[in-house]
Amino acid sequence: MALTRVGDILDPKQNNFTLLRLLAASAVVISHAVFLHSGHKADEILSSITYFNLGDHAVNVFFVLSGLTVAGSFAKSPSITEFTIARGLRIFPALGVCALLLVLVGAIVTTCTPTQFLSDTRVWRYGLSTLLLGSAATGLPGVFGENPHPSVMNASIWTLKYEAACYLLLAFVGWLGFLTKRRFAWLLGLSWAIAGGVLFVRFGHDTTPLDQAARFWLCFSLGIGFYVFRSQIVLSAFGVGAVSVLFWLTIGSPLERIVSLFATGYAIVWLGKLPIGRLRSLTNRIDLSYGIYIFGWPITQTLMLVQPSISVWLLTLLSLMLAMAVALPSWLLIERPAMRARRTISTSIEVRIDRLRQRLISKPMDETAQHTRSMQPITDK
Repeated sequence: MALTRVGDILDPKQNNFTLLRLLAASAVVISHAVFLHSGHKADEILSSITYFNLGDHAVNVFFVLSGLTVAGSFAKSPSITEFTIARGLRIFPALGVCALLLVLVGAIVTTCTPTQFLSDTRVWRYGLSTLLLGSAATGLPGVFGENPHPSVMNASIWTLKYEAACYLLLAFVGWLGFLTKRRFAWLLGLSWAIAGGVLFVRFGHDTTPLDQAARFWLCFSLGIGFYVFRSQIVLSAFGVGAVSVLFWLTIGSPLERIVSLFATGYAIVWLGKLPIGRLRSLTNRIDLSYGIYIFGWPITQTLMLVQPSISVWLLTLLSLMLAMAVALPSWLLIERPAMRARRTISTSIEVRIDRLRQRLISKPMDETAQHTRSMQPITDK
């Protein structure tokens, strides 16, 4: 039986990565629905079993798959400019529309008067903070204040700043030429030792941004590693079983936060190779994962506001259905068109940069020529 390596499934027609991202986004919505129904973080699924709850595991999946696919995107990009533009277009257009829609919803459901709401500086600060990837814990005046988890408009997007940072770090590492096997192996060894050491030493302490940075870098760089060593890494059921047992043995120990990331990463890439028929081509054409992820939380919060006595089962079901319903036009009208425009936009920016560079180069030359002419001796004729 032929062995399947990561390199054999990098073509979207050969993998289920889009479907897996869809399932991960749905898992985040489910996990958040349970939490937002009670307002207690401990109620989230898997919280009493593993260090990471269901939503956390799903976000780890996002970062591993992102590292793998985005590394491939970087390798194929004709320039760092186009790569950076493409990553920005993947995040910001839909996020900006999401923030605008949340302000409109807030204006409808707020307990403030329209004048009070619109004149409150928290409204424009929320929009600005969202575009700066820093609005996860902020709210709008008089919105969701009576919910079990009050006021927070869209906590899901707190991970986006880490993802954007990973994109920039990948571009920097690639620009330095460190995505070769030999160099990246050294980089992985050093960075994993540091990030793993942080998670190990800080076990049992409150989670800080440093912990999250270490966690997400381990996931994202693991994905990059899958791409760089795509010809060597074999995907097998035996490997999945081995990492699963190792994960189970470390539950409750300082090693769990580290081992679970690698176990989840390997298992999810292995799942990406399984044959699923026409479902693969369908999900490859319509990617709802990002829309579900960024719209899921505010939809659940709105449902809790409108119907506080709703059951957790119905809340979860409606949150998923409505998130998918909103994610579809987000993909068709915002995300996909934005991604298709990346080459046009990057070409335009590169042309402008070249013109500016030429002006900066030519200006000193002109000044030098003028200075040379002024120094020439004046002779009588």
